[in-house]
Amino acid sequence: MTLLAPLAAHAQALKSDFAPNETQAAPRKDLLDLEFSPSRSMFTWCDKNGQLWVGTLDPATGNILKPTYKLLDTDAITPQEMSITTNGPEWVSTSTGDHVVYTKFVADPAKPSAARLALVEGSADGTTWGAPIMLGPNAGRNAPYASDDTGDTQPRISYVDAKNNHYWRYLYDVASEAPVLGMARTPKPVSVRFTKGNNGLVYSQDVNGTNQVFMEQLDTGKLTQITSDDGAKDVRTVPWMWRAPEYNNKLVLLSTVNENELRFYKGDGSGKWAVINSIMLPAGSTVASPEPFVYLGKSYVVLAVKSEPYTYPTAIYIAAVSPTATTKLWKVSDDADGHERIDPEVFITTQNGVVVFYNKFNPAMDPTGEQPTCAACSEGLFRATTGL
Repeated sequence: MTLLAPLAAHAQALKSDFAPNETQAAPRKDLLDLEFSPSRSMFTWCDKNGQLWVGTLDPATGNILKPTYKLLDTDAITPQEMSITTNGPEWVSTSTGDHVVYTKFVADPAKPSAARLALVEGSADGTTWGAPIMLGPNAGRNAPYASDDTGDTQPRISYVDAKNNHYWRYLYDVASEAPVLGMARTPKPVSVRFTKGNNGLVYSQDVNGTNQVFMEQLDTGKLTQITSDDGAKDVRTVPWMWRAPEYNNKLVLLSTVNENELRFYKGDGSGKWAVINSIMLPAGSTVASPEPFVYLGKSYVVLAVKSEPYTYPTAIYIAAVSPTATTKLWKVSDDADGHERIDPEVFITTQNGVVVFYNKFNPAMDPTGEQPTCAACSEGLFRATTGL
């Protein structure tokens, strides 16, 4: 695939005096795998005891407002049970606001066959929340990921069964459950993401020994292989697709290649896709948890990065999607301590621009010396400004 002609100058609002930074956002050690709802200025998570919560952020500063934590479910999913699902609660966007979808185990011991899909709905203003709703079917289902289209009248979720076969469905219609076309069973649950602004799913699959990215169009059942170029796509990550404002809201795909490159593709609306940009990570680095976001009409990616000699991510970066961006990739966290930084999530404030939240762990606190993400290793929730 060939690179498209350059765009006009990218009006990137990166501050000239920006430097990597970080501050502790909250000392709680079990604020793990937070997911943010921009429309509600809220976040959701499950604590060490498996209780499901939501909290509130100041939309101006991004500061966590206290006391605003609301308990949604006393028996949802513990950090240990997340080793089965590989994820915690997620936001699903609907016509009545963002709600929380998650895995709930209905029997002990926790195992895939005892997992069910559950939902808690919030009022329009987020002040009141209903009781947990079991979504069905009454069979092993876990690890839901949700569509993210504001005001969506047909919200969707993807998930796996007890044997890690992948499915999708409309949130409120259990009879709509259908297999994800062309996706093989996985050893563990893998997130299959919905295309934002387009009723589809994107995921990578092996093609003659090399992972390539596919899209299933859900309204037509059409399966399209988007990439066929060199390099293994999303071996340990997942592809993302959204409508990029700087490309006249055309669909853009983010895929990681050979674990050390961000590669972007744009669709022309007729089924043809072309590479529009490629960003190489620093030598010896490996990408983790990339996720795109849009700010002031431009698309960016937040990601965690593993750098030698570490075997875990130590730094948080931002990348600009446009090939004409004045700065294409920059570090936002102060990572001189070599501690683990994982699960970066962006929150856009009105006063401080784009801030990124992430969990931080001190490997020296692990009594076994093998796992930096041990409970005792947690240093709490951290945040960094991004320069945007």
